[in-house]
Order: sequence, then C-alpha cells, then structure tokens
Amino acid sequence: MQSQFIHSLMVMIQFDGINDEFTFSSKAVSVAKFSCVIVNRWGVTIKEFTSISDSWDGTSPGGKKCPNGVYFYPYQGVAENGDTFSGQGNIQLISGE
Repeated sequence: MQSQFIHSLMVMIQFDGINDEFTFSSKAVSVAKFSCVIVNRWGVTIKEFTSISDSWDGTSPGGKKCPNGVYFYPYQGVAENGDTFSGQGNIQLISGE
C-alpha cells in the first residue's frame, strides 16, 4: 500500500547557523527503510541518504560548499507496518555570501 509522505518542498541552507541541514528527521517515526539521493541540476549525485535520520549540510562529497542553486531529490521508503512511500522535492541552496 502506498502511503502519503509529505515533506517540505523547499529548504534554504544559508550557512548561518539556522536551518543549515536538510533532513527528514521530523518524519522519522515508524520508518523501517529509507533512501534518498540529492543531485544537482546536471544529475550529479551530491549526497545519498541510507537512513531517515541522515542529513545534508550543503557541502559536496569532498567537503566544500556547493554552489548556490536548486538541488533535487527523489526518496522512497518503507514504514514499519509495511506501507511504502515515495516522492521528490527540491532544495534551494543559498550561501548567504
């Protein structure tokens, strides 16, 4: 059975100490399996989540700040009751510099 899983459509990571990580942790209750891939506008993978508690701090796999812009993510998972969920969204990255 496909469940509803609603996540905010836009998050701004501004490297200002407030809201500086993109995460699904507020939705972590009763999630048994979860995966998400954040990609840039060219489809290059920037971050892979293997747990609902993972987060992204706006940096590249090499640890450098990613360029300002829109990043996209598809996600999917399985709730503890066996229901599946999936979706997609975007992240607006603003460095504040």
